[in-house]
Amino acid sequence: MKLKNKLFIIFIMTLLIFFLRIINVLQYENELANPFVMVSMIAFFSFITISIQENIDHNYQQQKVYYQNLNILKYILSILVIILHLRPFLHYSNELDLAFNNIVSRICVPMFFIITGYFVAKKEKEKSHYIDTYIKRTIPLYLTWSLIYLPVILMTAIQYLPTINEYLVKINVPILLLILLVIVLLPILLIITLCYSGVYYHLWYFPAVMLSLFVLKKWKEKYKLNYLFIISFFLLLFGATETYYGVLPLSIKELVTYYYNIFFTTRNFLFFGLFYVVLGYKMGSKEKTYTKNCFVKLIISCFFLAFEAIILHDFHRLDSNILLSCIPVTYYLFISTIYTTNHINLKIKWNQYSKYYYLFHPMIIFIVSLIFKGVNQFPILNISIVLMLTHILSLVMIKYN
Repeated sequence: MKLKNKLFIIFIMTLLIFFLRIINVLQYENELANPFVMVSMIAFFSFITISIQENIDHNYQQQKVYYQNLNILKYILSILVIILHLRPFLHYSNELDLAFNNIVSRICVPMFFIITGYFVAKKEKEKSHYIDTYIKRTIPLYLTWSLIYLPVILMTAIQYLPTINEYLVKINVPILLLILLVIVLLPILLIITLCYSGVYYHLWYFPAVMLSLFVLKKWKEKYKLNYLFIISFFLLLFGATETYYGVLPLSIKELVTYYYNIFFTTRNFLFFGLFYVVLGYKMGSKEKTYTKNCFVKLIISCFFLAFEAIILHDFHRLDSNILLSCIPVTYYLFISTIYTTNHINLKIKWNQYSKYYYLFHPMIIFIVSLIFKGVNQFPILNISIVLMLTHILSLVMIKYN
């Protein structure tokens, strides 16, 4: 690495350390604001960053790509998703809850979308109709797991029967009319659920991926992909209104409220998945995917993500699914991951574990909440139990599938 690049990294690390001092993360009370400590931190983090960046640059120049790193990354992300859905620190620590729920975990689903889009593009170079193959292969998987989660949905609904009964008594709807409405609306509701939100809360990812790939396939048959990339970005901006709702002008709030009164969320293929799938596809379509100083840019992007989440924390949000800083974070994380040397040769099916962790964990969370009453009051214990049971079930599935 050239001297000017090393000096640039040292300069960036210095700025970031002083930024942490300005926002009072580094304090004299915790002895981190001591000038000697700050200089030591600058030197240490600069050395680590330069070493990693040099490793990434060397592998890029030597055309060494470590795709197995992505499987390990997906495994880590699947664990973060489990922690997100447990929300263990909600009543325990505001800082930890903010860190897990609104910062770290927000990169997980976008990364899954990007990785999928990337490898679909790579596979298409070998098989031109791979998107059709991918969708046809995913539909049975999605429908199977939708059926598996039906008992969980019914058990959840049983818990709310008294509330539902009280509501029906209040509106005083004749029983025959109610039965007729159920018969008429049930097929429509089923179609909307399968194509939009998923039968259970984590299964929305499957229709989001399939519909995003379907739109991408149809679009590139007639138009340039760059146009879809731009359009999908503006759709993502609309999707982000649920996160930025509290800072929106009143006129825009009134407009987007019409949408949220009907659809509740923008966590779907159109306003979330499409952009990241197209981004991954564009990256996979290139011969080489690389950006200069990508690891340094990743660190800077992570600071922006944390800063964005902290600012929005005190504003009213409809949800926190979409943070715009996730775009550079996930982009640079992907590049940094595939070009970082990995000499670990563990025969662990990381990809399979991440898949089944994602599929099984809501069921495990539901069962644990029924069996271990009050376990939410012990965050570490709750996480440990859910992770252990999810891993065991995934291990059994992988072994006997």
